[in-house]
Amino acid sequence: MATRHFTIAQLAALSVPPDRPEDVEYSDTLLHDEQLHVLKYTAQRRCVFAAPDDGRTYAVEYQAPIDTGDYEVGGGMPDTYGWHGDTVEAVEVEEREVTVTKWLPVD
Repeated sequence: MATRHFTIAQLAALSVPPDRPEDVEYSDTLLHDEQLHVLKYTAQRRCVFAAPDDGRTYAVEYQAPIDTGDYEVGGGMPDTYGWHGDTVEAVEVEEREVTVTKWLPVD
């Protein structure tokens, strides 16, 4: 698995992570943003982006706040999207079609 380390400043310059998942539609570098898990106060998400300096595509995982409306929000949102240290490890990814088998009701 090929990886690359980006500084938080480099990711911010690429708008990674996006302010909102819908921002992917209006960006040249952001390609995809998806929710992986929901934690107590945050959502674990994955952002896929193109690195303009090497032309490759990478994915990073981050934590985003959950819109809970008027309910309990707690103080669990990290300032650095759950990233620890000065750099963030990104995994090189490619888009592939995947067949998924599911259990569905009988007609």
